[in-house]
Amino acid sequence: MAPGTRSLIAGNTTSPAPLLPPPPPLLGSVLVVGGCGFLGYHLDPGCGRPVYVLDRHVDGPNCNRHASNDGGVTYIEGSITDAELVASVLARVRPRVIFHTASPVASLPRSRWHEFEATNVTGTRVLLESAAASDTVQAFVYTSSPDVYANPPHHNVSETHPLVPDRHSAGISEYVRTKAAGQRLVLAANDNTPNGLRTCALLPAHMYGERSSQGLREILDLCVGSDGYPNSSPLVQLGAGDNLMSVASAANVAQAHILAAKALLDPRRARSGAVVAGKSFNITDRQHVAFWNEHVRALWKEVRGVLDEDEDSAALLKSVIVVPGWVFKAIAWVVRMLFWVLTLGTVLPPTAVSEQSVLYSLGEHTYSVDKLRDSLGYEPVQDHDGVMRRAVRWELNRRQQQKKKGDVRKIE
Repeated sequence: MAPGTRSLIAGNTTSPAPLLPPPPPLLGSVLVVGGCGFLGYHLDPGCGRPVYVLDRHVDGPNCNRHASNDGGVTYIEGSITDAELVASVLARVRPRVIFHTASPVASLPRSRWHEFEATNVTGTRVLLESAAASDTVQAFVYTSSPDVYANPPHHNVSETHPLVPDRHSAGISEYVRTKAAGQRLVLAANDNTPNGLRTCALLPAHMYGERSSQGLREILDLCVGSDGYPNSSPLVQLGAGDNLMSVASAANVAQAHILAAKALLDPRRARSGAVVAGKSFNITDRQHVAFWNEHVRALWKEVRGVLDEDEDSAALLKSVIVVPGWVFKAIAWVVRMLFWVLTLGTVLPPTAVSEQSVLYSLGEHTYSVDKLRDSLGYEPVQDHDGVMRRAVRWELNRRQQQKKKGDVRKIE
């Protein structure tokens, strides 16, 4: 039988219609800004093809890249603060969708705080202006953070909760201020005219999974030796450990980004007439976990080779030192005052004892995901412990491989 034809039904003398090619994927060409980061790596596979990644660094040990034989992903190195470069990239790759996932990590030292403003505000503005001027970009999805919500701690906070003010304040980190400023820019840029740029902002709760570069690595630093293997150092817990936190696996966050982009391109995909363009949406696994007693201890169990419950868990607890919450607050306050007196406020305390760390370690941070579920049919996969196990194993293997490579270089 010739390609593209069907057999004739007996008695039918009409020539068969040729088979039509499948319709192009809805997303079309996609540009993932910050695509070599944690979320970007998990987002790329769900975008279809072709996918273009724009990142400041597309090579090196901290870059998350897909296999070189995946011909559907093209990596472009450059800064989103460079308006001429961004315009040329858009003209070259002609994307329908831009996912803006780029941001410096929240724990940058003060000497690098200028990077927050450059990426989260200036870079976001450049991207928006270039996207609006493009004749192909129709959807712009911005990855924000629930840290932008004012007045922590947070209990089941919805998208109607106010954001932190866009001004410098002692109680607001530069990361949080600039992420909120970027979100305001994105939502204000939404244009619902027929050929306008439609935008939305997504706020993932505490993200976790393979290739995580925040949170997981800091905790592992305390219980993994320089050789990349677990040590026997005591494990330190701050407070009672039952403060709840919303979590979101990187895979679930990627799923939500794809759903949002499709709804921006085709508003009929939203449920019951829900509006996506110009709106913000929280992302979680639709479950809250106790930060220390469930999330961190899932990590510790995997590192120390503890299986599940009962005797093994009891053995693990014997190696945990619990520092009362009030003691940690007092230590953080003393350190903050010492830094203020000795440096006149020019140097900030280490991140581990900052005001933000106190709030994060001891307070509740839970967020409602009802809006995302009701508007886009978001149904996350709930596999917290399984994802944590795989994330820990991946990070331990990475450290061990890096150590081996370092030893080889030293011998040479």
